[in-house]
Amino acid sequence: MNDDNEWREDQKELTRDILERVDIVAFTFDCSGKNKGCTLNHLDGSYGYIKLNDALMNNWNIYDYETDILIRSYVSIDDVINNGWKVST
Repeated sequence: MNDDNEWREDQKELTRDILERVDIVAFTFDCSGKNKGCTLNHLDGSYGYIKLNDALMNNWNIYDYETDILIRSYVSIDDVINNGWKVST
């Protein structure tokens, strides 16, 4: 969890870069072995993911990592970042 209520600038830049490019590695590899898409961390400590097909269509839907329930849809990558999400690293 991040105590500053905001991720570091380098983390936000990396998130923007990965999502803009739809970096295939970020969308197909997960250390847990449960690949669901690009894994994200939220400032509150929760985890979510964006599906590859959604990202390819610029649909920024974030699903709960454990339940697969849609948490929220965002209109842009900046909206994802500004609402406390970053790509897990």
